[in-house]
Amino acid sequence: LAGSLRSRVFQLLPGPARLALIRSLPLSLSASAAFAGPPSVAHAEALLRAVDARTATLDAPLDILCLGIPHSTAFLPRERPNPLAAAYLGLGLALRLWGGTVILVHRFRRHFAHPTQQPYRAFFQATRSGPDPELIAAAERAAAADERAIEDYRSGRSCHPLLPFADWAACRPQTERLGAVLVAGCRDAAGARQLGLVPVHGPGAALAMARELAGSEARLGFLIAPPYFPVRAQPEEPGPSYSSPR
Repeated sequence: LAGSLRSRVFQLLPGPARLALIRSLPLSLSASAAFAGPPSVAHAEALLRAVDARTATLDAPLDILCLGIPHSTAFLPRERPNPLAAAYLGLGLALRLWGGTVILVHRFRRHFAHPTQQPYRAFFQATRSGPDPELIAAAERAAAADERAIEDYRSGRSCHPLLPFADWAACRPQTERLGAVLVAGCRDAAGARQLGLVPVHGPGAALAMARELAGSEARLGFLIAPPYFPVRAQPEEPGPSYSSPR
């Protein structure tokens, strides 16, 4: 299918037309598990079996992983994600335990849907000079005391004022552990640098840069999204393996 003429025609269509075509495809939703009552051994066993059923096993760890970030937020209502929400989708959800070079394919435009994503503006204002932990902590305390923002959340007009800081808390362990995080196709270099990420013009340039960082013999993998499936790699030598979230 990827090498067919239909795929080439699809790539030539403008972005809105491609998105409309994808949304017109038939979709079925079903439940994979249901959890109720107090936590028990049965809940843990069901979770482990669900992970094993969806896990893809590699014969060796990867050095470079490329992720496509969807044009939709991880929370309701589904909207175009701002840079922090896009970083959370890749780093906070898909890359909990990765240790190489990561490429996030996303435009990273600093657009905040009104009024649902207004709390994200406070986070970006606090990180104008970079992700300073003290400035972020002060902004988080101010957001927690913002009664108007909390009222907007309770009335369903906006996300919770602390959601951006929770997203960043999920991304920070990966940004500290990873060798580099490249944003391919980035249209807002300042927004990417505010999060400590490296903006790159396009996927081709990002792959070339990643190979330069990891070496010519680096193993490259692509994680199709969404949904992000668990990846388990067999280490070449005894030691911890790299994987995406369980």
